[in-house]
Amino acid sequence: MTDRELFETFYQWILSQEDPSYRIEKTGEDQVDYVTENAAAHVQFYHLEYEIVSFTIDSPKSEEPLFFLHFELKDLEHAQQLFREMIQSLKKAGEQVRTKILLSCTSGFTTSFFADKLNTAAETLGLDYSFSAVPYTDLFEAAQDQDAVLLAPQIGYLMKKAQDVLSDKVLLQIPTDVFATYNVTKMIDLVREAIAAKEKKEEVIEDIHDPEWDSCIAVIAILHRNKKYEIHYRGAELEKALDRGVVIKDSLDIRDLEDVLDVLFIRHPEIKGVSIIAPGVVYDGYLTLPSAKIFDLDLIGEFTRRYKRPFILCNDANAAAVGYYANHRDCGDLLVYYHPLGNSVGGAGIVIGGNLQIGKKDIAGECANYMKILNFSEDRFDLARAPEGIVELITKVTLPMICTIGPDTLAVYCDLLTDTEELKESLKKYIPERHIPEIHKLNSNLWEVFYGGGVLLYNLLHGSITYREDLKEFRQ
Repeated sequence: MTDRELFETFYQWILSQEDPSYRIEKTGEDQVDYVTENAAAHVQFYHLEYEIVSFTIDSPKSEEPLFFLHFELKDLEHAQQLFREMIQSLKKAGEQVRTKILLSCTSGFTTSFFADKLNTAAETLGLDYSFSAVPYTDLFEAAQDQDAVLLAPQIGYLMKKAQDVLSDKVLLQIPTDVFATYNVTKMIDLVREAIAAKEKKEEVIEDIHDPEWDSCIAVIAILHRNKKYEIHYRGAELEKALDRGVVIKDSLDIRDLEDVLDVLFIRHPEIKGVSIIAPGVVYDGYLTLPSAKIFDLDLIGEFTRRYKRPFILCNDANAAAVGYYANHRDCGDLLVYYHPLGNSVGGAGIVIGGNLQIGKKDIAGECANYMKILNFSEDRFDLARAPEGIVELITKVTLPMICTIGPDTLAVYCDLLTDTEELKESLKKYIPERHIPEIHKLNSNLWEVFYGGGVLLYNLLHGSITYREDLKEFRQ
């Protein structure tokens, strides 16, 4: 079947997918829309050297796409499966576009009662608001997919920490008189005003080009947050950015990475190599990511054979360490602790003498392996859910490594860590201050991860030679 025949077959097939939950609209020769009351899905075709298809779901109530991906149309069954995933997400969009507001107090009991009253009032007023409540210990994990957070007066003193961690959310402390009287009318008015006043801040990750790179490269980073998988990609050559984008899906499959790579190589056949950054366990080109049901996948072998280009696979902690070191060459020996929100433990990236330490079979930095021998004041899963507990957890996880390698710098990526001085004071309980490394907090825009992936790929393409006196070796 030729590309044109495949396009015609798929085009007629998507037009035939009628369903009472949406209406189908042809908005041009190369675009078909699937419209519901709350959202719209768009299928767009691009007739380039190869047939490219993009799927997007957007809503007037959301400033960001609810779903986005693009791929080369070359396998009818795969394209149909992706279309079904898009339609499934479209059908769920009715729940997702509601403004979700989370209340929290010490136990969650009184705020649950208030949330019920607020839901009743919102329904009466015809508002697309959904209120729920959790105890403070669950707040930061539960708030990830919420639009606004309301703190009860009794935990108002924690507002500063909440603002540091949940900087992208609307945050309010419930006035004492409103909470005491369950004044739903006043509370809803305050929520409306706060949401209207909140300016949307777009997350911007700087481009990764480097004036000393003499090859066209691409870096792909897999992120798992807000209950969705994000595949971010960046392309760069010499002194300019080449391409950038993100694919957002509810689940993750190796075919999703192939779709990104297919499009990148069609647009930019000059790309000489690709660096893939992933959470989970990485060993010798194999990836294990249980949350996506991926186990011992020979990712590098598969992609190298398929695309006839060099690939490198690196876990997120090591990439962050390389990226930070390459831009802070005066930091000395470096320990990076990488702990995304929602995980009970993080991983570490270690750079000593300019070399990334991966250890025997890539065991270096896999902190989860010694969690059972550490003594915590309470369950570590609970400690990892709030700023008050995360300091103890980071202290006891990093302490063995600090005492073993004696790093000059400790850089921490963890949204729940709001004050590095608190971490320093905690470490002083166990070791003299003179042995405590200089502590820095990494920003949440993940620039170090992308840049680190670029540095490692550059070294691979150049036979692991010295790179600007940085990262002298990396095992191929």
